[in-house]
Amino acid sequence: MLSSAPFSAYSVIAMRSGRFAPIAAVAAAAILLLTATFATAVAAPSIVVEVATGKVVSQYQAFDRWYPASLTKLMTVYTVFEEIKKGKISLNSPVKVSSHALAEPPSKMGFPVGTVMTVETAIKILMVKSANDIATATAESVGGSESAFVAMMNANAARLGMKDSHYVNAHGLQEDQQYTSARDLAVLTLAIKKEFPQYSKYFSIQAIKAGRRRLTNHNPLLFRFDGTNGMKTGFTCNSGLNIVVSARRGGRELIAVVLGGETGQERNVRAAKLLSEGFAKNVFFSNTKIDNLKPVGAVHRFPVNMREAVCSRKKKKKMVTASAGASIFAMKQPSLDDLEDKYLKKKVVISRVERISLGHATGPDPYGLLGGKAKADVTSYAEEASDGKWPVVFGTKRVKVPVPEPRPQR
Repeated sequence: MLSSAPFSAYSVIAMRSGRFAPIAAVAAAAILLLTATFATAVAAPSIVVEVATGKVVSQYQAFDRWYPASLTKLMTVYTVFEEIKKGKISLNSPVKVSSHALAEPPSKMGFPVGTVMTVETAIKILMVKSANDIATATAESVGGSESAFVAMMNANAARLGMKDSHYVNAHGLQEDQQYTSARDLAVLTLAIKKEFPQYSKYFSIQAIKAGRRRLTNHNPLLFRFDGTNGMKTGFTCNSGLNIVVSARRGGRELIAVVLGGETGQERNVRAAKLLSEGFAKNVFFSNTKIDNLKPVGAVHRFPVNMREAVCSRKKKKKMVTASAGASIFAMKQPSLDDLEDKYLKKKVVISRVERISLGHATGPDPYGLLGGKAKADVTSYAEEASDGKWPVVFGTKRVKVPVPEPRPQR
């Protein structure tokens, strides 16, 4: 089931004690049939919020803690924006790849140690490719060290009131002590949109061009759901498939947070369905806002581990058995394919591709990454060390960089 709350069988249970017990048994079986298809979706948190008012359009288990995966990078770039606002760096400040950054697992760009790019280029890579090596390089270059930057991330989370969030790294690869919630991610997304509207363009880039290779944004709703204008996806086996997406229709903008998809299709359909229902819903008379939202029912303080459901080679088959005659009460439920056809466009049209180039870091360099002064040829190390093994990225300067490694299979 894809609604914001699961079916309730309380009335059926109550009927079992009386003369309607046989009917109750059949009805209970029918409910099982109705809910079986999207059993995981029922358990996984979600929230939809109106941007202009902060009003909550719908939510389910929004306070449950969850592994953020690469949704972490939303806080990474928010922290970068904060440092730009403080005047410590600029979009032209350097981000330099260290050996520690290069060692991060995929997704990654794989630029050689010593490669330098601007903060702006790093942001584009983070939002499109979700490269973990560039996330670590950004943290080290903007914060002076990864640990110092992570402390800044946690300080920003506390200031924003993200009470169910804690960060250990800047990229989102699995750490048991790194968690967030759907509600907290909505708070962060609203902060990005309201405090830094000038940077909204970075969240809607459909693809970047690295040499002759085009890297497409992992957020399929940018191409397949009308009105989508950002934000970010995330995936690890432990977290499942997550997404934060914003869309504008008829002068109204909504954000949706969907966590814990077993497949990309399920996650995408859930997000598109929640947004579609949100745009059809009038919240004018509602007083529930993101800042006064309260938990409903029990809150899970420990994130669910989705590894077996998402990445196990031998996934458990979902089986539902019903007593004879139950089928006469069961309504045929649409399949994921049916819902995908209903809420998402089939054709993917990429209309915005931005080239990225390395070097050109002429902004403030608070940690002396460039040896005290910025140079136009700061990426010469990458060229000299490559021995012709790297394809060429064409920008204002020809710089040899590696072909990015593929994203892990979903």
